[in-house]
Amino acid sequence: MGVPFSTFVVKIASRCNLNCDYCYMYNLQDDTYRNQPAVMLDDVTEKCSSRILEHARQNGLSSIHFIMHGGEPLLAGKKRLRRIVEIVRSKFLDSGVEPRFSIQSNGTLVDEEWIELFIELGIRIGISVDGPRQVHDRHRRDHRGNGSYERVFDTIRLLQNHPRGQEVFSNVLAVVDTQISPDAMHAFWEDIDVVGFDLSLPHANHVHKPPRPIEEYRDWLIAFFDGWFDRNRPNRHVRYFDNMIRMMFGYPVSTDNIGGKPVDVLVIETDGSLEPTDAFKCCFDGVTKLGANLVDTRLDQLASNPMIAAFQEGADGLCAQCQQCPARDICGGYMPHRYGADGSFMHPSVYCDALLPLVEHIHSRVSESLPEKVREQVV
Repeated sequence: MGVPFSTFVVKIASRCNLNCDYCYMYNLQDDTYRNQPAVMLDDVTEKCSSRILEHARQNGLSSIHFIMHGGEPLLAGKKRLRRIVEIVRSKFLDSGVEPRFSIQSNGTLVDEEWIELFIELGIRIGISVDGPRQVHDRHRRDHRGNGSYERVFDTIRLLQNHPRGQEVFSNVLAVVDTQISPDAMHAFWEDIDVVGFDLSLPHANHVHKPPRPIEEYRDWLIAFFDGWFDRNRPNRHVRYFDNMIRMMFGYPVSTDNIGGKPVDVLVIETDGSLEPTDAFKCCFDGVTKLGANLVDTRLDQLASNPMIAAFQEGADGLCAQCQQCPARDICGGYMPHRYGADGSFMHPSVYCDALLPLVEHIHSRVSESLPEKVREQVV
């Protein structure tokens, strides 16, 4: 197979208490979640942990990152989350492989007890929030149509005000909405006062188009980058931009949405089913179903699966147009965003006309900021 898998997105719950309009799990092209168990049970966790440890040992990995995900993972409950972590840690005990844990939450269910549990178990939490109330509540509503901003904002403050909150919380994730100005988004970032502010483009492709014109994403991303870069605050990070800059200097970056490196991320559903990244669900129903379950499949057996093989090709699997692009190894042509009407992924990203100018702009800004003798080091 290609690179070994070192990051596993573990679906500990396959239901959600929100009904976000852009949700790739429940509101795009894929309905297979309807057949998934609501939560991951102990027997599945036990078997998956053993398989992952086996894979780590065979490939000489020193650590494995478990990202607890959903749906909304907190719907699994405190007892089940504790049990999952205990099972994994017991399997990995004295193995020489360190299990690391994080969780991505919509932020509506967190209370003091949850925070204490995250601290006790060493789980870092990321919160999804799309901007100020009018933007966030336009997209992230519950099943009755009510906005979730107030609950999420309260959660952020609860984490920040906890004496040990900074041990487990430092970043939020926002899906880009070009209808809020980049300046207003920066003002929101200042208001919530978190260290990390990550961005995600709405999952889309050439068949199922992005909600706004591509040039809006281009202009928005460039302006937001300029606002961040010009502020020059070392304690404020945008992982999307940080990763691009790191790659320009030749540093390795482990991410599946940009860059030309083979992908080392795999999804485990509540029943143990193995899938590539959830973003593929924006393509067509059933696209992520590999017909493999970690309960009875070794991870090295995935090498022959066409979807996994293609996803692990990285930049080598891009179309001819992308192969000639100067931004190839920074953009990476994220595979789910390349799906076309011909049923193939051999196309540029649907966001190409936003990403190429963005990469060129970042390269120019970073290069201009460096001393002459250092500029030549930028890829």
